[in-house]
Amino acid sequence: MHQSTRRGRELMRKYSHRERNRVLDFVHKFVNTLLDLYPMTFFAVEKLNKESMFKDANDSLSRKISRTVWRSIHRVLKYKAPLYGSFVKEVNPYLTSRSCPRCRFVSRKVGKTFECERCGFKLDRQLNASLNIYLKMCGFPHIREIARVWVGVIPLMGRRRMNVRDFGEAQGLRVDIKYHEIP
Repeated sequence: MHQSTRRGRELMRKYSHRERNRVLDFVHKFVNTLLDLYPMTFFAVEKLNKESMFKDANDSLSRKISRTVWRSIHRVLKYKAPLYGSFVKEVNPYLTSRSCPRCRFVSRKVGKTFECERCGFKLDRQLNASLNIYLKMCGFPHIREIARVWVGVIPLMGRRRMNVRDFGEAQGLRVDIKYHEIP
């Protein structure tokens, strides 16, 4: 019994090391692709804290959070961005999905679509958060005249359950990069 347990631990160490290398390789390739597509760019990333996320999460959600590698993406992006003439700024994500980018009103309602109760601005909640992070990066507390287009990188989890075999999705890395017009 002791032999099989030790053998099992050795196999686990061997294969988990391979998985970590695959994830790190994917992170580097993802960041290189992002920087090749958008050289000389300002990147805004959310300053997220995993520890505080674990406090409010159940076991299943905690497991999914622990498998995400966004800090690795931020770290690699931070050291590779200057090589491409780009800059990375960490932005506090507090209230980004609930704030109106036009009038800065903070809504109490949380749903799939953000709708400002003051000015009537309506947008998908994830896109709204992306826009507010962009605006925070630029340092605009109250926005009136801004650029008409921004690029949003939005995680796509979809409705299906995450599976360990879905390499990128299991790591929270399946993303969609789109150009969005500001209404």
